[in-house]
Amino acid sequence: MKTAVGTGSGEERPGRDLLESRPGCNWPSLLLLLLPFRRLDPEPIRSIKALTAQRDAFIRRKKLIPSQLRVLHDKVVLPCLEWHNSKHPDDEYEAAPGVVTRYTTYRDNTLWSHGNFVARRKRSGFFSFLPAPRTLFFFELRRTNGVVEVTASIPLDEPVTEAYTFFGFPLGWGTRRNGQADCVCKTCYRRFHVPYFGLKRTCICEDSKVESVCKMCYLQYNTVHPIRGGFLFGQ
Repeated sequence: MKTAVGTGSGEERPGRDLLESRPGCNWPSLLLLLLPFRRLDPEPIRSIKALTAQRDAFIRRKKLIPSQLRVLHDKVVLPCLEWHNSKHPDDEYEAAPGVVTRYTTYRDNTLWSHGNFVARRKRSGFFSFLPAPRTLFFFELRRTNGVVEVTASIPLDEPVTEAYTFFGFPLGWGTRRNGQADCVCKTCYRRFHVPYFGLKRTCICEDSKVESVCKMCYLQYNTVHPIRGGFLFGQ
């Protein structure tokens, strides 16, 4: 006698297994493939400039207490002053209150950093207890294979107008000159401010060789550079 196969008989039809084992058709994915435009990449490759901006924004979000910020500044300022004082034993400087700025780029397996810090001349004699006027310094650091080397530490003929700080609070008002668009005449070393690429300037000495002071930082960061050079990268 033939018996009918039902759902409750404990047996299953082989055709039903084939139908249930077939994957369902993903119609939205097929429609996206047939559309004439490309899908957006969920993780596009970003440029070095975008990654640098993200890193700087992350650093700005981190709130450091004054003691932690002082330690970070000392890691830059103290080696640079030691490098300068070793080359100028009769004109030594020491660290002074002021903001430390730094701009870093990567080139040929080497990290190059340009920036500014504030220092003052060391005094001796009867008036040594009086602090000397503050001076703005330019520095250049080179990091290769994990080793950081000071390649330039130069005092600048720039007024330090920024105010002192007390436990992170500024005592007064002041700003530092922005040097990102600085250019210089290669003949008489007159400083120019050229804020656009391709804008040509002619000096009063009738020399057209007006070029950016630093090709690394030009229109990228506000570092103030020595107009006569003295650093290695970007000059």
